[in-house]
Amino acid sequence: MSTQTQELPDFEEIAETMGYLPDLDAKYQFLIDLSKRLPPIHEDEETDDYRVWGCQSSVWIVPFEDEAKPGVLNFRGKSDSVLVSGIIATALALYSGHTAEEILTIDGPAEMKKLDLESHLSPTRRNGLMGMIERIREYAAATLG
Repeated sequence: MSTQTQELPDFEEIAETMGYLPDLDAKYQFLIDLSKRLPPIHEDEETDDYRVWGCQSSVWIVPFEDEAKPGVLNFRGKSDSVLVSGIIATALALYSGHTAEEILTIDGPAEMKKLDLESHLSPTRRNGLMGMIERIREYAAATLG
C-alpha cells in the first residue's frame, strides 16, 4: 500500500525526543504530530478483525508483511482520536519492522516507560495502550502458527 504520509521515526528517536520536551503540552503536541505520520488503513479494514478492544477511542491495528523482507511484520493503525493516534504511532514504531519472534521478545510496557507518558495518561488510555501491545503480540504469535 503506498502512502502519502511521512515515515514514522524509529522508537528510540521518539523516546529521545519525548525526553527533551519540556512539558506535557509539548509531549501531547508531539504525539499529535506523530499521528499525522501513521500509515493509513483502508476503510474496509475498520472491522472487528482489526479492532483493539479496551480502548476508550475506536482503534484499529492492521498487520502486514514487508514484501521486500519476507517474515518481517509491519503495522498500520487508526483511531478516531488524534492523541490516541499518536500513541498508536509510538506502538507501531516499536514493533514494525521486526519478525514475529522479535516482536514476542520486546517488553512493550517497559519500552513505553521510556516515553514518560504513563503517569499522564488516563487509566482508560493506559489500558488502551496495553491492549494495542497485546493485539500486536497476538498478530505476531498467529504468524508463528
